[in-house]
Amino acid sequence: MLAIYCVLLIGSALEAYNLAFIPIQWLVQTGALITAVHIGFTRCLYTVPGGKSMKWLFYWAVAVIFWNLIFNDYSRLMPSNATTPYLVFVFLRLLNMLSFIATFHIVYWLLINGYRDALIKWTVIIGSIIAVAAIYIYLAQIYNLPEPHRNRIGTNGDEQITVFSYAFHRAIGTFREPSHLSAWLAVPLFLSLAYRQSLLNIHTTLITASILLTGSLTGILGSALGFTGAIIITRPYKLKNIKILLGLAMTLLISLGIFYSIAVSRAAEEVDIFRVVSSRMSPILFEGGLQRSNRDYIYEYLANTTIPLVGPGLGNSNLLFSQYLDKDTVVSFISLYVNYLLSLGVVGLALICFFLLSPITRALKMKRLHHNWSFISILAAYLAWLVMLGVGSEELTFVFASIFALLTYETHCSEPAKGGE
Repeated sequence: MLAIYCVLLIGSALEAYNLAFIPIQWLVQTGALITAVHIGFTRCLYTVPGGKSMKWLFYWAVAVIFWNLIFNDYSRLMPSNATTPYLVFVFLRLLNMLSFIATFHIVYWLLINGYRDALIKWTVIIGSIIAVAAIYIYLAQIYNLPEPHRNRIGTNGDEQITVFSYAFHRAIGTFREPSHLSAWLAVPLFLSLAYRQSLLNIHTTLITASILLTGSLTGILGSALGFTGAIIITRPYKLKNIKILLGLAMTLLISLGIFYSIAVSRAAEEVDIFRVVSSRMSPILFEGGLQRSNRDYIYEYLANTTIPLVGPGLGNSNLLFSQYLDKDTVVSFISLYVNYLLSLGVVGLALICFFLLSPITRALKMKRLHHNWSFISILAAYLAWLVMLGVGSEELTFVFASIFALLTYETHCSEPAKGGE
C-alpha cells in the first residue's frame, strides 16, 4: 500500500503528460479510487474524523448535477474548443471529489497501521526528486537541453505554454503551470522539516529553491502564511525550536543563493525575487484587494452574479463563466471556494468550509502537540493549502488529501480508530 501511495504521488506530479491519450492525473484519480475499494473489501477502511462532511458534500454535488441534467440543458454551453464531451466533463468533476475522499482514506489507513514515518519520508524524497526535475527542466528550457515531451493540452486549451510574461524565466517542472508546481511542492516542503531537523536540510533547500524559481505568488505567499499561521497557533517558544528556526533561516539563504545563480531575467535589470513579489502584492494590499490582481475578471463576475442557494452543479458554473467571458474554452475560477459557491451554492460552500476547518478546530485544542515540531510542520502545510485553495486551485488535490489525513491523524492519534466503514 505504501508503494501504491508513492506511485500515485509521483503520478499526481506528472500533470503535463498523457499516457497514450489519457492524462496521467486522471489515471491517478482512478487508481486512488480502486485502491480504496480494494482496502475496503480485503481489509478495513477506518473512519476518518471529519470525513463525513466531505461525503455529504459529494452526495449534495451528485444530487445537484442530476437535478440539472434532468431540468436544464447545460450541454449546449460547451465551448467549441472543449476537450471532452459534456457528460465526461461533468463526470470528471465528480471523479475528482471521489478520488479525494479515497486518497485521504488510503493515507489514513497507512497512518493507523504504523506507516507514518515512512509515508513522510517517501513524500519528502519524491518531493525532492520533483524539485530536482523542475530545476533541470528550467535549465533545459534555457540552454536547449532535452526534456520530456509535454503531450497534454495546456490550461489555456491549446499547446502548453512554457514562456511567460514575467520578470524572469519561471520554473514549471512536470506541471502545466508554475503555480501548480509551487502548490504541489508545499506539502513535501513542510514535511521535510518534520523528516529531517538539521541546520542544513538538503530536501528543504532544493524544494524551496524550486518554489522560488516558479515566481508563484500563490506558492510563495501561501507557504509563508501557512508557516506564520502555524507559529501563531502553536507558539512554539522553546530553545530547541529557536535553533530549528535559525536552521530554516540558513536554508532559506542557501535556497536564495541557488535561485540567484540559476534564475534568468527577461529584462535588462538583474532578477530580484523580493521586488517581483512585492510589486505583485502591492496592488492587492493597497489598491483594492484581489480585484486588482491578474484575476480581477473572476471577482468582477462574482460581483455581478447572484449567489445561488443550490447552484447549477460542478462544471456547469464554469460553462456559464465561459459564456460570460465569451471564451471558446472552459474557464477556471482558480479558487475552490468560488467554484463551490457558484457550483453548489451556499449549501456547498458551508459543507466544504465545515470539512476544511474541522482539523483546525481540533488542532487548536491539542495543546500537548503545540511544542512538537513535526506537528507544527504538518499544520503549516495544511494552512498553506487552505490559502492556495482560495487563489490557486478550484479542485481538491492528491497532496492536499494526504496532508488532511496527516493532520487529522496527528490530532486524533491518542484516540482509538473506528473501523467498519
